[in-house]
Amino acid sequence: MAGESTLPGWLDRWLTLKQPVTYWSFWAALLRLLPLFVLPFLVTVAVVTPAFAVRAFAPLPFVLVAATLGYAVRAFDGVGALVSVLIAALYSFLLGVTGVGESVVSQPTPLLSVLAVLAFVALLAGFGSPTLHGQRGDDEFAAARRRWED
Repeated sequence: MAGESTLPGWLDRWLTLKQPVTYWSFWAALLRLLPLFVLPFLVTVAVVTPAFAVRAFAPLPFVLVAATLGYAVRAFDGVGALVSVLIAALYSFLLGVTGVGESVVSQPTPLLSVLAVLAFVALLAGFGSPTLHGQRGDDEFAAARRRWED
């Protein structure tokens, strides 16, 4: 049964992207995953320190932005790509102003390496998202390219 999910029904519905996939629906789907990171964040706060938890999880939004940027590039969505780049720039600015960015770079945590790899994978997954979400073939890619060329 290749088409059947082994996940419980409610979890499968929660993780499934609604069709058609757009830049904004992709963002919404990624934001639905944030509760999965709340428990590890709270455990880190309880076990170590809040400052360490913030420093460890600060790069996480870049993973989401990388995925949406990849999707925007795949869909030739200039506005989506611009939004993703602006979000990344604004978040980088906020990290720099608050000093968290310098702390992350000067005292990296093991999670930083994991998040860096996840950001790269997210960029590739965003680019390949139509294929990953059951839209096999290049029809959507070709249509997006034609719209972009027009």
